[in-house]
Amino acid sequence: MSAKDWNLTMVKAREALAMLPRRPGSDGEIDWGEIEIAQIDTGYTEHAVFGPWSNGTSPTLFVDDGVNFIEPGTRPFDSLDYKGIPGHGTRILSVLCGDLPGSMVGVAPGVPTIPYRSIRHVVIDSKSARKRIAAAIRHATDVNRAEIISMSLGFPQMSLFGQRHLGEAVDHAYEQGIIVVAAGGQIIDRVTYPGKFSRSIGVGGIRPDRNVWFRYDKSMAKRSIDIWGPADDMYRANSVLQNGGVVEAPYGRGDGTSYATPMSLLPLQCGWFTIATRSTISIANRGSGSKLSTHSFAPQASRSKAITGPIKREAFSRSKHS
Repeated sequence: MSAKDWNLTMVKAREALAMLPRRPGSDGEIDWGEIEIAQIDTGYTEHAVFGPWSNGTSPTLFVDDGVNFIEPGTRPFDSLDYKGIPGHGTRILSVLCGDLPGSMVGVAPGVPTIPYRSIRHVVIDSKSARKRIAAAIRHATDVNRAEIISMSLGFPQMSLFGQRHLGEAVDHAYEQGIIVVAAGGQIIDRVTYPGKFSRSIGVGGIRPDRNVWFRYDKSMAKRSIDIWGPADDMYRANSVLQNGGVVEAPYGRGDGTSYATPMSLLPLQCGWFTIATRSTISIANRGSGSKLSTHSFAPQASRSKAITGPIKREAFSRSKHS
């Protein structure tokens, strides 16, 4: 079994975080500035890794800014009482923004994160699920103005019409300068949508020994996977349903590109600081994303056009292999 923080060591998270500013008057807490990440998943649970909680709110998870598209009119709380993959959102959030020293610290501890409850299962094989995800993307873009949208979900094959709702939403976010990051998946040897879209950043997974965690068709990987992140034997928090209530479960291990996706976000966040402050922070070298090294956790240079340069309007996102 790997060290529980092997993923942080591999991406040099501590070195990157040490370069970021601190909140004045705090005990070394990172000042994330205006960065907010929207996470579209099964929602959240009130786990201590996001705490301390008070009246159902957290200093890290902006639960009142998120939306529950499954039980409208309520917070995006994950009730865990359904068939699918309950608790997935909590597990992925803990790897992203968890901040409980002594128990678990995520790759971007305490970064402001807006949870959305749009799915019950990460395999989005229904039109209704894709429409809910598209609605969440648009809400994160138009209402919350998130800087980054993260999605640990997908489906490998969609018809032209099946892509439409997701593609148009990804286009919309891209054209507003928002970074969209999505898991490459591991259902079959094909990269999944929405990570496959040309205007999103597709994330593949690697193991502690730097070998590929899940192998895609070679030509598809070159076209559709932009960055690679830790995906195997990942230490994470969890919540379970017990006696009709949601309670914290022991920390455990998980794997999949669902975990690689939040692990890829730190260099993107540091990129926002670079743009905003014109500093010389350089966490990862820009590259093709195909070389599996410590320096491959950054998007392709062409992706920066979503933030800094002109863009070409498309009817909806083309897949990268088209």
